[in-house]
Amino acid sequence: MYLGSFDPVHTAHIDIPRKIKDYYALEKIIFVPTSKSPVGRSFFASYSDRVNMIKNAIKGHKFFTISTFENTSEKISFTIDTVHYFKKKFKNSSLRIIMGEDNFCSFTSWHKYTDILSIVNIIVLSRDNIERYDKIDILKKYIEKNINLFNQTKFGKIHFSTLHKSDISATALREMIKQNESFKNYVSKENHEYIEKKGLYK
Repeated sequence: MYLGSFDPVHTAHIDIPRKIKDYYALEKIIFVPTSKSPVGRSFFASYSDRVNMIKNAIKGHKFFTISTFENTSEKISFTIDTVHYFKKKFKNSSLRIIMGEDNFCSFTSWHKYTDILSIVNIIVLSRDNIERYDKIDILKKYIEKNINLFNQTKFGKIHFSTLHKSDISATALREMIKQNESFKNYVSKENHEYIEKKGLYK
């Protein structure tokens, strides 16, 4: 489960999971765009636009798919509910959450975060030193640096992936678009046309 707002989805959202897939022995990567943020965050593009852009971006990658589960209810999108949904759907599978560093920074404030860890392992796409994360001391018992042990464990472990780092963020990309700077190298051709045609992020 690759969690995030994907506002918009960019090349790093595709390239990094593709590169780490085998390293973490992942059979499938499911993009799960946030629908209603638990922290009241508003999005710059609509849910349907973000979903459409993800669909465009993952074309040609058989192991990528998308779930709109978080948009099936009027309720807030709590990750614990998403985890329970996928655990029920994939009963015999070991589940992993993939998330960016920005999302993980406040993980200890997430609704039932320890319950999440009792069901899944977490892969954090890290850019900086892990000591900057919110209340990292609380999480140290969950951190597993040995990739083999991490992959063998079904739940309760966190691994920081630093093998491949992004040179772009959605925030920086939105600013580029707003300033009418060229952004074609950071999104798929289809999404470049999609954003331009719909006038998103202006």
